Amino acid sequence: MTSSISLESRLSFVLLLSLPQFFVVKVMGMWLPLALVAVVLLFPELIIRFRELVRDRTVLLLMGLMATQCFALTGSVDKAMGVKVIVYEAVFIVVFLAAKHCDWERLKKQPAMWNFFIGCFLLAGFVIICRIFPELEDTFLLSGWSGIFINPNVQQGLADGSIRNNVFDPVKAGGIFVNANVASCYLGMLSLCTLACIRRPRLAWGISLPLLVAVFSTGSKTATVILIGLTIVYLVVALVLRNILAAKMALALGVMVASMMILFYSPIPQQFVGKITSQETNLAPMLPSASPPSSDEPGPRETLDNAEDSMNSRLLIWQYGLEAFEERPLMGQGYGGWQQGFSSYVKRLGEEGIELRDGFPPHNTFIYLWSQSGALSVVFAALLLLYWSGISLSAIGKNREKEHGLRMAMALTGAWVWLTVHGMGDNTGLLGDAHQVTLLAVIIAGIDNLSERKRASAA
Repeated sequence: MTSSISLESRLSFVLLLSLPQFFVVKVMGMWLPLALVAVVLLFPELIIRFRELVRDRTVLLLMGLMATQCFALTGSVDKAMGVKVIVYEAVFIVVFLAAKHCDWERLKKQPAMWNFFIGCFLLAGFVIICRIFPELEDTFLLSGWSGIFINPNVQQGLADGSIRNNVFDPVKAGGIFVNANVASCYLGMLSLCTLACIRRPRLAWGISLPLLVAVFSTGSKTATVILIGLTIVYLVVALVLRNILAAKMALALGVMVASMMILFYSPIPQQFVGKITSQETNLAPMLPSASPPSSDEPGPRETLDNAEDSMNSRLLIWQYGLEAFEERPLMGQGYGGWQQGFSSYVKRLGEEGIELRDGFPPHNTFIYLWSQSGALSVVFAALLLLYWSGISLSAIGKNREKEHGLRMAMALTGAWVWLTVHGMGDNTGLLGDAHQVTLLAVIIAGIDNLSERKRASAA
């Protein structure tokens, strides 16, 4: 039946579902997002183009990575964690193959694609509202129906206090994400994708702006640093290529970033927002399923690691990573091994008078890859990123004389680099979470097509 429906229609539908996820399927006690199940719609292309699949370098490197991870499962204490990682990589391969061989002009005209972009704007608007009215975000996260968009097990943990995350911080916001850093990364990738997909420059920048506002609304300082870095990189590209089009893109992004920094970090706008929120305080609803904190028990917005300097926390986390690497440099700790060893490390720090909250993941993609599946997995991941860097430079070089082609190549490159850099200090991982992995597959397919001479003219 799927063969009668165009590849572009099926791919756009899968991309659309990747935004809300829709956790409505439960199998053996685990919640599967409908977005994950829908990937089966792309299986016909997987079968038809199998020979091309096994020759593609992105796929080959990912299959090598998956092989090391499958081997690591045999000695892991948390095999479910490993299966989840491998499934996400398989999803990436299926979506990547479909996106690489679809007609991009037809893809952009699909109704599901337009609905996807509408959904992106709704998400951006919700994040902005949550930043202005944090009590509204609490109400949403702790409500029962938020489990449609958030894994119900995670949502229940937020409600009963067993899971804590930074979206409860009043100066951060995540919308349907429980982590503001992950939200900022996804919104940032979306903002760059709009620049790539829309041909008319003014319209592209105008549509990208609300998404950029939402990025800053998350309160992620990592996102701010990445945006500044991207602006500088784009400027360097413009100077190296001596290209006025690249210079215009760097200038436009720089102006937008500077404006957002003034809006979110200068005192006057903050005072204005403070007045609005203070007027709404008496109207804010009580948080459902959350009992009021006692005088000696901090509330959800006070239990976060705001009291800790995030950089100092990361240094302590990475210090444990170094100690663990010295013990098992080649094989790693296996899935679940980090969590076990880190708990002992936190207790030892506590005995030395150093406070660090238990349960932190590595906050670094390469450290986590080594911990879960050993040094060889880090090698495959590094080779994959090097290959993506190569095709990105090729795409930029081959489209330097085409306004939309160059903007598309630079924006898509910036999108995958954003996720990669974010993973060096947070927990987005190599391919991102359930939302990001589908989008990343489409991004890499687009860059791959632009880097090939026979497809460069399609931009």
